[in-house]
Amino acid sequence: MSNLIETIRGYITPELLTQAAQLHDEQENGISKAIGGLVPAILAGLLQKSSDSGAMSSIFNLLSKADASVLDHPAGLLVAGNVSQNEPRDLSGQLLGLLFGAKVPAMTNAIASFADVKPSTASSLLGLVGPLMMGVLNKKINSGGLNLSGLASLLKSERNSIMGLLPMGLGAVLGMSDLDTSVPPPATAPPAATGNRWLWPLLLLLGLGAAIIYYLKNCRAEPTMVQTTLPAPPPPPAPVVAKPTMYLDTLPGGVSLTGALTGIESQLVSFIKDDSRPVDKTTWFNFDHLNFKTGSAELYQEYSQQQLTNIYEVLKAFPKVKIKVGGYTDNVGKAAANLKLSQARAETVQAALVKMGIAKDRLEAEGYGPQHPVASNDTEAGRAENRRTAVRVTGK
Repeated sequence: MSNLIETIRGYITPELLTQAAQLHDEQENGISKAIGGLVPAILAGLLQKSSDSGAMSSIFNLLSKADASVLDHPAGLLVAGNVSQNEPRDLSGQLLGLLFGAKVPAMTNAIASFADVKPSTASSLLGLVGPLMMGVLNKKINSGGLNLSGLASLLKSERNSIMGLLPMGLGAVLGMSDLDTSVPPPATAPPAATGNRWLWPLLLLLGLGAAIIYYLKNCRAEPTMVQTTLPAPPPPPAPVVAKPTMYLDTLPGGVSLTGALTGIESQLVSFIKDDSRPVDKTTWFNFDHLNFKTGSAELYQEYSQQQLTNIYEVLKAFPKVKIKVGGYTDNVGKAAANLKLSQARAETVQAALVKMGIAKDRLEAEGYGPQHPVASNDTEAGRAENRRTAVRVTGK
C-alpha cells in the first residue's frame, strides 16, 4: 500500500515535469528535485501540528473543503510567478499559512537552494504541490472515512518516511528540529549471559598475566620513536542552507526587521535612506508576502500579517515618510469590477496600517484595476505578475 508521499508523487508525471520545466525555464531534474523536497516539507508541517488539537481541527476543516478534482488534471495547477503574489485559486494558501506562517519564503528559498532552481520557481511549485496534497487527503477523508484523529495517526505513522525525505537543513529552517530523525538512537548493549558467570573474570585474569610476562621478556628496552605524518581529515560536507534571508539594519528606534533579500522591506528602506533617490510617481515596490482571498478584499491574515507589520515598523521608524498603496488586477473579467476590487484591496492595506497606529494622513490608497500591467495578460504567467499590491513613497 502506497504511503502519502508515494501517492502524491504518482500524480507528478514525466509530461507534467516537462511542462513545468518549460514554463519556468528550468531543467527537469531541478523541477523534480524541488517537488521532491516540497512534498515532505508540507507533510512535515502537518506532522508537526498533529499533536495540536486546535490547529489540526482548522487543518481538517480546510482539507475537508479541498477540491479533489484537481487530481484529474494536475497540469491545470501550473502557473509561473511567485505564489505569494498570486490570488490562491484553492485553499492551499490558507494551509501554508497555518503550517508555516511567515516562514514560507524561507522554505521556498531553502528548496530553491536544494534543487538549484530559482526561488520564484520553488514558490510557484507550491501552487502545484499544495493542492495535489490537499486533494489526496480530501479523498482519504471523504472516500476513506478518515476522521480528525485518524488523520493525526496517519501522519504520525508515516513520520520516518516523511522526515527521511526532508532536504537536509530544512527542518532547522522551519523549526522542526524536534521531529528530526537524522540521528539514530543509541545502540542498546546486548544483555549479559546468565550462565558460567565465573568464567569471564578467570579468562580476564589469565589474559592480564600473559600480557605482563610478555612485557617483561620483550619490552624492557627503550622503544624507538617513529614519527608518522597522518593525512589531514577530509573537510565536513557543506550543509544545505536556505538562500540568504536578509536581516535589515536596525531601524531608528532599535527595531530590526527580517525579510527576503529582494523583498519590499529591503527595497523600501534602501529608497528611504538614499538621499540621491528623489520621490517620484513611477517608483513602486511590490508586496511579496501578501495574499487576498480570491475575488475578495479580505486578506489571508496569517500569511500576510508579518509583512504588514514590517511596513508599519518602517513607517514608524521614519515618521516623515508618506506612502501610497496601489492595487492592481489582470484584465480577466469586467474592467469596472476589477477597478472596484483593486481599490478595496488598496484600502484594506491602508486600514490595516492605520489600525496598527500609522496616521491616516500619511497614507493614500488607489486601485488601478488592469491599468499599468507589468507583463502580458495573454499568458497565465503574465496575469499572475499583474495581480499585485504595491506601495510608492510620496514623501520622505
